[in-house]
Amino acid sequence: MASSGKHERPAPKTEEEPETKKPRLAPQSTTQSVQLNPADCNLDFDIEHNGLEGHALHHKGFAYCWSGARATVGIRGGKYCFACKVTDTQPVDMEDTPADQQHVSRVGISRGDDTVGNLGETEHSFGFGGTGKFSTGGKFSDYGSKFGVGDTIVCAVNLESRPLAELLFLKNGTQLGVAKRFDSGPKGLGVTDTPLKKLSWESAIFPHVLLKNVVVQMQFSIEDGLVPPEGYKPWSDALQDGNGIIGPQFSSKKDCEVIMMIGLPAAGKTTWAEKWAKDHPDKRYMVLGTNLALEQMKVPGLLRKQNYGERFDRLMDRATGIFNTLLDRATKVARNYILDQTNVYKSARKRKLRAFVDYRKIAVVIFPPPEENKVRSAKRFKEMGKEVPADAVNEMLANYVLPTSKDMPGSDEFFDEVLFPELKRAEAQKILEMDKSQLKVSSKSKSRDNSPHPRAGSVASVTGPRASAAPSGSWRGSEEPSMDRNMYNYNSPQAVDHYRRTNSSSPLPGNNFYGDSRNTFQRSDIMDPRGLAQYRDTASPYSANTYRDTGSPYSANTYRDTGGSYSANTYRDPPYRDPQYRDPVPPYSANIGSRYAPPPLSSPYGMPDPGRSQSRPLMPPGPSPMQPRPGWGNRPY
Repeated sequence: MASSGKHERPAPKTEEEPETKKPRLAPQSTTQSVQLNPADCNLDFDIEHNGLEGHALHHKGFAYCWSGARATVGIRGGKYCFACKVTDTQPVDMEDTPADQQHVSRVGISRGDDTVGNLGETEHSFGFGGTGKFSTGGKFSDYGSKFGVGDTIVCAVNLESRPLAELLFLKNGTQLGVAKRFDSGPKGLGVTDTPLKKLSWESAIFPHVLLKNVVVQMQFSIEDGLVPPEGYKPWSDALQDGNGIIGPQFSSKKDCEVIMMIGLPAAGKTTWAEKWAKDHPDKRYMVLGTNLALEQMKVPGLLRKQNYGERFDRLMDRATGIFNTLLDRATKVARNYILDQTNVYKSARKRKLRAFVDYRKIAVVIFPPPEENKVRSAKRFKEMGKEVPADAVNEMLANYVLPTSKDMPGSDEFFDEVLFPELKRAEAQKILEMDKSQLKVSSKSKSRDNSPHPRAGSVASVTGPRASAAPSGSWRGSEEPSMDRNMYNYNSPQAVDHYRRTNSSSPLPGNNFYGDSRNTFQRSDIMDPRGLAQYRDTASPYSANTYRDTGSPYSANTYRDTGGSYSANTYRDPPYRDPQYRDPVPPYSANIGSRYAPPPLSSPYGMPDPGRSQSRPLMPPGPSPMQPRPGWGNRPY
């Protein structure tokens, strides 16, 4: 089967690719030591020295990232403790970050199914940070005192306490008091007095550390150097006591899979990937993309992507570098991955997947219907407030090739399976070809802003079968009336356009503008007042910048369309903003009325536009009849 639109995909077993298996639980053993879990940590987290030393990457953009890890053993009852000693800091270049936020750590506990990079920022995790703050559910409060290099923090958990469990910390042997009392039962964490879930680690709490440019040494047993407070046992005793649960583990890369998302910006790839990962907790997918990097670069309680400001470009550069490094590391660590990028270039797909030799490889093509795509584009713009340039989207569109599975005739890609969750292959291919054809037409007209897709990162589009107007107001929708219906581009056998000579071979006196087949303007007489920049289109035919001049007499608002062809904002300069010169009905919004007589046919501007033949008074209101009228050069009327 070449492709399928079903979400629940069969995974046929072949000689080359064995059927995907779930992560295995290590066998229960009373002699098993407790360590940091390489199958339950961020991809940039390194575990060394018998699984007890932890630190993360810290070069370039990684210096801004938090990175976390959990231990291999969790508990469901009893009173146990573990310790974390901060042994060193890592050199970083972070001039734009306060010194007290450059080298920090957080120690605590979390339920096994919680996000490993969010200790203290979810409802199922509790953390004590080096800044002297305790946090849970993203809420931070003062607790204890600051700690750093040379300090040892002991985390003690009492699940025997009733009616609420207790969590407390010690700094260098000194108790700091109870940090939190919480419900560990069925109505709370679901750890004590509750049936064991199918995925057992979801029913236990685990030691958890979150680091930023520091090195830590963990202590889970007496042999590791742990000194338990009175009444608490070392964490390593939980297995022997029958209160321990083993965390997730992967035995080999052949047990893992990599899903590659494919689609243009704002198609809905990240939404699908995050939902798929949430709906399949047994796979413990790691979603790799720039969003992951931005999330890891959070400041306490605040994601940086919610506070872009002027740092957006710099953050995105860092995020891209982080992603490329993580992708390289992913090929060496046995995990399940989702690659969340556009991946529309076939060559890029092959390059990224080539190193995933033993993984099962699946493509997921997100190609929504045109109307749904517009909605998602608008939503993305509202959330992000930024847009990928239209040129970049056009380039992706021009090179977009739908993926093929390796069993399809003529395929040279590595996919074992290709899924189309929304539009199926045939319909997606048809719309893609239509969009590419529209793009070629736009390219021939040299219209840089024209794109058949509203997919520019957040939103950007003007024409084509899938176009929509951008919420930012900087793009114009395809449904807007053509400029051929107004005074600036009127093509009629009964009249001569004032600004385009399309029906006569002889130029008009005082006007040497000639129309061409691309609906743009050419200038042959730079002395004519209308040869200035206000009549030049530098972005697209009749875009928001057309007929715009920051100087007098054509101010920035003159000839500007903000709601339709020549709306109430046209001719805003006095005296033409008076009510008698405004008509709210497009396309001829100014000066329509039978009380105005037509100009003399001997006007040097030629025959008037029929749509404006009743539009001009013989004399303008105001102090002087010689006051120039916007749009008519230096001649008053």
